[in-house]
Amino acid sequence: MRVFLYIGFAAAILTTASCKKYLSEEPKKQASIKTVEQLEALVNNATEFSKETNFTATYSTDDTEISKELYKNNVTAFTVNSLQRYVSSTAGIENLATDELWTGEFKKIFTANVILKNIDLVSGDEASRRRVKADAHFIRAMSYWILVNNYCAPYAAANMNSLGLPLKRTVDYEESLKRATLQETYDFILADIEAAKKVAEVDVDPRKTWRVSQKAISAFMSRYYLFTGDYDKSLAESNKALESATVSLVDYNTILPGRSVSYSNPAATLRYSQLNDWNAAKYLYWSELYYSRYQYTGEQWYLPSSALVALYDQTNDLRYKHLMIPNGGRRFNVVTPAAYRYTMFTDGSILVSGPTRAEMLLNKAEVLARQGDVQNALLAVNTLRQKRMSTYSALTAANKDEAIKQVLAERRRELPFVMRWYDIRRFSVNDYAADNITVKRDFYQVNRTGVDLSTPQIYTLESKHLVVPINGVEIDASKGQIQQNPY
Repeated sequence: MRVFLYIGFAAAILTTASCKKYLSEEPKKQASIKTVEQLEALVNNATEFSKETNFTATYSTDDTEISKELYKNNVTAFTVNSLQRYVSSTAGIENLATDELWTGEFKKIFTANVILKNIDLVSGDEASRRRVKADAHFIRAMSYWILVNNYCAPYAAANMNSLGLPLKRTVDYEESLKRATLQETYDFILADIEAAKKVAEVDVDPRKTWRVSQKAISAFMSRYYLFTGDYDKSLAESNKALESATVSLVDYNTILPGRSVSYSNPAATLRYSQLNDWNAAKYLYWSELYYSRYQYTGEQWYLPSSALVALYDQTNDLRYKHLMIPNGGRRFNVVTPAAYRYTMFTDGSILVSGPTRAEMLLNKAEVLARQGDVQNALLAVNTLRQKRMSTYSALTAANKDEAIKQVLAERRRELPFVMRWYDIRRFSVNDYAADNITVKRDFYQVNRTGVDLSTPQIYTLESKHLVVPINGVEIDASKGQIQQNPY
């Protein structure tokens, strides 16, 4: 039952033991909703709605690397929970105490359903009612997209009858938790998008990037269609989004130095950009965003792999200069070996995961490259690079295959730890063999309670690991309605 038992205004997660209290209080709270302004206040809880706690995206791809030496010398710097995801242990992940992504996204879905249940019953002007209703549909669609791209098989014709998600349309605790098919889940997302398209606002309001607009929907659909392999539609939506007059690329040459932090014994000074000091009052207004979504990790340490670091021009790429922190492990008392740290906002806890202008250029470039339009693919990707390099150097390609390779490398440089998980999934089912990614870990044996330092082990991310196990607590609480993924 925990999949949906949330009280919207209190934003409290209820356990099965509190069902009786929920059943008595929920109608009272629903009855207290009288105005559209109250529902709009839920949507405007921007920090809550924007945050995604996705440890799979953080730890389960080749963007992340924890060497045996790094772990052995610094065992207290890493949690067992994170290591379960690092080695993609299905049993270990299933048996974690909680899954913050699952509960967090269903919490948003519940609140969206509270809005949709009450929107036609409350007082208020019709324009506000229409806007809030569109917001709720878009919130639900985006949360379901995130969930389906973690806990279900990748989008492919062969998978459409496989397990999808429980489709929560109401706040009724008796509503079924049985998993729909993958096809039904994607149909549900598209239905919500069609409803959200009734929003009157055309462009993104830079003062409220967490509110839906036509351009935000186009940006999301550019991503949606790229991941479903409908390249023509993805390109069309990218072009619509790029027509925005309010969403713009940030020139990384304008990013200023931030605070420096010095350490002793041995001496070291870590130099951060000003972005590292930004809290929600600033990062919510990142000008590249069509819609506010941010990946969060309370552990504050994104550990870039040697392969990821090697992709950057370390002399001219300002993403390396501003966001890659050599010896950044000192932030966590890690001295030997020296370890990089990737950090953007709020001392490394927040990365941008919502659709951005940079992503639209990359989506456009990828589609054009796959269609063989090498010249225009490079034009799109180099438009991004002009804002990311201290001394600009254009990417070049002699043919389609080289163009795809260049665009995907730039995509990885621009969107590390956020989109790589999703990209590996879609690469595994598309018809272009050169995309296939094999993730291997040279680590130690990880069991449910810890790490066996006496037993080195090689792990390989197989196709079955591209579907995250549903947390066992959720399955137990559903009383058998939620079925685990087959492994």
